[in-house]
Amino acid sequence: MLARDIMTKSLVTVAPGDPLSAVAKALLQARVSAVPVIDASGRPVGVVSEWDLIGQHAPERVLRRDHWLARLAEGNPLSAEYLEITEPSARTAEEIMTRPVITITDDADLATIAGVLSVRKVKRVFVVAGERLVGVVSRADLARALMLRPDMVPGRAPVEEVAAPPPPPPVAPVAAPVEAGRSAAAFRRLVDAHEEAKRQARVREAQMQEQARGALVKKLAGEQLTDRAWTDLMDRAHAAAERGERDFLLIRFPAALCSDGGRMINAPDPNWPTSLRGPAADIYERWRDELKPAGFGLAARILEFPGGFPGDAGITLTWGG
Repeated sequence: MLARDIMTKSLVTVAPGDPLSAVAKALLQARVSAVPVIDASGRPVGVVSEWDLIGQHAPERVLRRDHWLARLAEGNPLSAEYLEITEPSARTAEEIMTRPVITITDDADLATIAGVLSVRKVKRVFVVAGERLVGVVSRADLARALMLRPDMVPGRAPVEEVAAPPPPPPVAPVAAPVEAGRSAAAFRRLVDAHEEAKRQARVREAQMQEQARGALVKKLAGEQLTDRAWTDLMDRAHAAAERGERDFLLIRFPAALCSDGGRMINAPDPNWPTSLRGPAADIYERWRDELKPAGFGLAARILEFPGGFPGDAGITLTWGG
């Protein structure tokens, strides 16, 4: 099965210039926690979540959110108090959206989808055909797909004609010879067989995730940072400074994208920039040539250690002094 087979096609979207009141109404009416922002050509340029809309720095804002969204649903105008709990300097979707958008192509297979969701630690990933947004795949969509046989999905060919690899089989106890009767030894054998089946399933799942991670790293290694993406990052860093922040996370990426798997960043080794590849290397070069002479700093660190090994790394722009 591919992304186009399991994705949700009916999407609620907003435009970059839509006011925050329109974004809030879209979230409420669709009963979702995030909406994509698309340009005039249908290309996804960002995502706005509830957290983007109300900010993450004041817990009391969350308690007041539902009250004002409910009032919006009844057709009341956006209140001054609601505007007060949103980002004070933001007035449109483009000003608060998160970018770049994490996307997959409509022909991505289940292993690739699972890898992106796991590596990027997101609840959903948007699907594009060319550059145009055509759907979204959530964790729930993926879980349902893994529970179905491929030949039961509407419009799909039988399993032997499907190019994508089948999902791993469900965990089930492995039959094991036991002594006649209901002895404790026989019961222990059943428990051992069940535990072994679960262990094997975990190994298969880890192998699939590792393959998906490898495919993602290979894809990122071949990408380049565009001038537009760099401008967007600088605009967001500027907005962070206006909010009183002293740094901004420019990029988060798998540590495996580094030539050494992130070991020099974790050390830290002063030569860590030499290990960067893809967009991360482009960001470093942009900083070195354009921002460092202006007094900006740059820092890199490992953001997480799944299983005790470097997971995602991050590069942060600093100006705090």
